[in-house]
Amino acid sequence: MPSLQPAAPPPQRPAAAAQSLAEAARAAAIAWSQPLDPAQHSRAISQLYSTLRDLGIATSALATCKTSSTRPDPESTAFAQHVTASARWLLNAWQSLDGVLAAEGIGPAVNPAEPGATLCRTARQTLVAWRRPSGTAADREATIRQFITAIEFLSAATFGLMAYPPRHRAINLHAVDASLAGAIAYLEAAIQRPEEAPPDGAGPARHPEEPR
Repeated sequence: MPSLQPAAPPPQRPAAAAQSLAEAARAAAIAWSQPLDPAQHSRAISQLYSTLRDLGIATSALATCKTSSTRPDPESTAFAQHVTASARWLLNAWQSLDGVLAAEGIGPAVNPAEPGATLCRTARQTLVAWRRPSGTAADREATIRQFITAIEFLSAATFGLMAYPPRHRAINLHAVDASLAGAIAYLEAAIQRPEEAPPDGAGPARHPEEPR
């Protein structure tokens, strides 16, 4: 007897998932730039926490992205190393909020249509879209560029939450923002072309020290 369950929609392509993430992060940044009452602020913190956790895990998988080129890809190893480092920074950002969640707990139930809830769902979708990533080198670069945009909006969203928090919470949010900057730096390095590298004698590209 055939199943009556509707077929699950196919996962998004990696670049499309990154674009959706950027759009959701932008909406959250706008929403969180407005004054929030204590309950809303607590809820936004828990939503940011969930988003960072899922993105850290998804980015670890994105590091394995294979291109469809039949020629050897000497840049694949460097790409994987840089994206893996970015994943570590995202997980470091997530862990920066552990103390806040432990002290205050998860925020109250939310309207599923609010920007923070949409951001959480979109971040969760990257876990599927980036599980076995593949495509052309151009696809891979487009994914990373959209992902960089998404993290920039997450940084803006984090900055918005810094406006009126208690002092201990502000310290945690500053740590999140610093980790997001580290994630962006390594993603930019992942798609840096040889001609964009520093000239001889200028030293290697500068990246923040990876979290341990």
